[in-house]
Order: sequence, then C-alpha cells, then structure tokens
Amino acid sequence: MFETFIADLRETLLSQPDRPALITSEEVISFGRLAGRVEGILRGLDDMPPGLSLIVGHKEPDCVAAMIACAIAGRAFAFADRSTPMDRLEQIASTAGASHILAFGQETLPGGLPVQTLKDLPTRTPQLELGAALSEEGTFYVIFTSGSTGTPKGVPISRGNYMALHRWYTPLLGAVRPEGAHVNHASMAFDMGMFDLWPTLSLGRPVHLLNHANNIMPRNNIRHLTRVDVASPASWASTPSLLQLMCTDPQFTAENLPDLRFFVVGGEMLPGALVQELQTRFPQAQVLNGYGPSEATCATHFYPISAADAAADGPMKIGCAVGENRMQIIDADGEDVPAGEEGELVLSGPQVISHYLPRDHPANAALNQEGGINTYRTGDLARLDVDGNLILLGRIDRQVKLLGNRIELNEIERIAEGYSAVRKAVCLPQKDAAGRVTGLQLFVEPLAGATCDRDGLFGHMGKHLSAQVLPRDLRIVSAFPVTSNGKLDTRSLLEGGSDLPTAMPPSRDIVASDTGLMAESVK
Repeated sequence: MFETFIADLRETLLSQPDRPALITSEEVISFGRLAGRVEGILRGLDDMPPGLSLIVGHKEPDCVAAMIACAIAGRAFAFADRSTPMDRLEQIASTAGASHILAFGQETLPGGLPVQTLKDLPTRTPQLELGAALSEEGTFYVIFTSGSTGTPKGVPISRGNYMALHRWYTPLLGAVRPEGAHVNHASMAFDMGMFDLWPTLSLGRPVHLLNHANNIMPRNNIRHLTRVDVASPASWASTPSLLQLMCTDPQFTAENLPDLRFFVVGGEMLPGALVQELQTRFPQAQVLNGYGPSEATCATHFYPISAADAAADGPMKIGCAVGENRMQIIDADGEDVPAGEEGELVLSGPQVISHYLPRDHPANAALNQEGGINTYRTGDLARLDVDGNLILLGRIDRQVKLLGNRIELNEIERIAEGYSAVRKAVCLPQKDAAGRVTGLQLFVEPLAGATCDRDGLFGHMGKHLSAQVLPRDLRIVSAFPVTSNGKLDTRSLLEGGSDLPTAMPPSRDIVASDTGLMAESVK
C-alpha cells in the first residue's frame, strides 16, 4: 500500500536525522535537514491552489524535498529541469494540468501560474503530517517523453504503478550492502531519476546526485563519489553511454570504489565489451541488464550478466519479466510468435500506465486493457530464446528503407562494435527535405589507444553486410555526447561531426561481390 510506503519514508526521515541523505557536488544533506526542508515546503504548499505541482530546478536538495512534500501531501507532481526550453515548459505545464509552480529560484518561468520559490521557504521543525488522499489510483508523478522536439506527452505514474515496482525492486536494492549509497546520474525529469530516488531513500540510504556538468569529466565524478567516507557508493544505475565515459578514466575501479557491487544498466542497448570491462574493473560486482519503458514504471526486466554472456555474439539477454510484469511477442496481426522469431514486445501488469496525457494523444492507441489488466505495445523489436529470456533487437521505428532495402540500424551498430578497434558505434540515417532516407552515417568511437582504420573497419563490416546497406559516411569521434539523462545526444553528434581523423582516407570503393558479401576494387 502506498500509504504504508509514505509512512515508512516519513519514519526514515524522522528517525535518523544525522545520517546523510543527499550528496551533491557542493554539500551533504542529512535526513534530518531534508525533513526540515520538506516541512517548510509542506507549509508553503498550503498557500498554493489544489492540483498538480510543477517543480522546476535541477538537482538541488530542495527539489527533492519538494517531491517528497508533494507525496506526503497527496499531490501529484511533474518535474522539469531549468534547462527545458520555454515553449516546452509551457506545454508540460498545460498538458500536466499544473495549478502552480514550485521553483528553486534561478529559473525563467512561464506566466499565468502562481509560483512558490523553494529557496525562500524557511526550514521548519518536521511534523510531516500525511495527507488524506493517498489512493492507489491517484497520480504519484508525471514523466514527459518525446525527446527534445515534438509535442511532449505525459506518462502519469499512479501510486499503484509505483508500488508494483517498489514491491520487487526495493528488497533487491536493500540486499546490496544496506548501509551503502546509491549513485544517481539521470535527470529528475527522467524515469530513471525516480527509479534512483524513491527506493533508495525509503531504505534510509544516501543518494549521490552526480552533477551533469561532469558528464564528460569522469575524474570529477570519481572525486565526488569518494569524498564522503560515510556514504561509500554501493549501487549504480545509468545508461551504457555514461558508463562507457566513466571507463575512459583508469581510476574508475574497485580499488577506488571498493563497495560498488551492483550496476543496473538500461535505457540503451548494452554492449558486451562494456560488461567485460566492468567485470574486469569491479570483479565482485553484479552487472544487471535492465529494461523497462517509462510507460511500465521504468523497469520490468533484470538479467545478471555472466562472463560467458558478455563474451557471446549478438544482443545481450534481458531475462524474464520480474515482479508482477508479463510479456509476449506478437506479429503484425497481434498473434503470439514462437520462441526465436522476431516481433513486437507487449508488456502487461500493474506497472503499466492506463493512458498518456493528453488523453486524446494518438499514442494512446498503444495502451489497452485485457481482462482488467493494462497492456502496452512497446514498439520494441524483440524475440525470446529457448529459455524464455527476452532479447531486445532495437526499435521497430529504427528500421529504415534505403534504395529498396530494409535496414536495421541497430544491427549495423552491433557489427561495427565487433571490430577490434571500436568501443562504440552509432548509425544514423541521412534524410532529404522530404524525409526520404538518402544514406547512412556511421559514427565511431575508438577504443582507448586504438586507431580506427577505415578500410579495416569496412572490411570487417563487409563480412556481415551487403554493399547496399554499408554506411558511406564515416565519422570518428573521441567521445559520444550524452544528454542530461545519460542517453546519446544525437543532435549534438550530428552538429559536431568528427573530432578525430580517420587513420586512412578512403582509397577504394567497396562493392557487392557475387556472393553478396563485400569485395574491394582499387580506384
């Protein structure tokens, strides 16, 4: 029951006032101080009209306190980072139905709504009286998706949705060095930010809030994580992209982070080479391949990756559905497909939301009910192996058509990453003004100390791909840019182009041979 969860969180806030709760790059906030800030914001909420709170800020402890205050008061909330463009911020406020704004105090805000400035509210002696409206059906928080462009759609997570996640995940997290801290990188506007925050605080464990200014400076993150002796990191959740950046620093090891024993990696396809590197650097740690869309409260699958799994060819296993989640793979007609065959992944269970906001958004067609249970057609291409493990193959909408050939961009990336000098590869379609795909761009980040030879890379790819689908435009980058959520920043990538030269200029055309593989002809 959500009421029990909130009552337990309240008890945690009040019973261990001296224990660290939030560690930022500037300060350490104890549970006692956090409780005082929550009480001050609760009093401030009394002056706001009823309805959803739009919280605007970054990773300030007051923003976390505002979320807790909303949960205790029985108010739904949505969070928007202060970097959000104004037109999108206005759309979020309107779509969520916000009645007021709780702003940290350094933001430019849309007009028309009353504003409470968090940093101006006094800290008060905590009482933390629970609100009356804590039904399972009520909205806990709203996440917004659709990337940096387009009309944002709201994903309302009910209290019941969250509790279905909490029932299986929090005990799993609690078994990992109970006194250890958890590392958060994701924005609080992202579902993984909520995944980091609520289970950890409910266990009375500290949360390290990594500063996004250090996205490409892993040494600064390591300094952050090692500066508080009583909050040694024990668990970590992030995208593969962030961990790949962290692994560019030789100090990201168990020697410097000896209690870090639990990695949850999700949000993107997980490369086996990254798992092998983590297993080498943190030999006692468990690495879990995690999966779950925002529409299913962030996590529906966990799979512990073994050394053999990491070394195997092909996409990584994601395992079976966990908790009360269920899955099936269907064809275009909605029929189940046999194990081993590809199809669309459908999720069902109490973690799945009932609708998007606005309710008339076309994407609501993917959300249905069967026998009173919510279902979601994910748009993810997947198959099951003979043991029932889910293997994610990419997005259905990452299939593009070029010169009559249907191309799976994820497959091109996987093959490029199989080349000995490549750490990570990203393939993006080139389009004309009418939106037609005219070519493919391949962005490659070499392994540390390696030189990426164009002819060598394309020769390797030619063993697996026909000439018609081979990218013609190769860009070499020193590191892939990531967003505040830790995901690949494709816009910055396209705008930035290459920042490293190819080792050898293209001296040959690669053409299709009679076998359908690749052959080379000298110009």
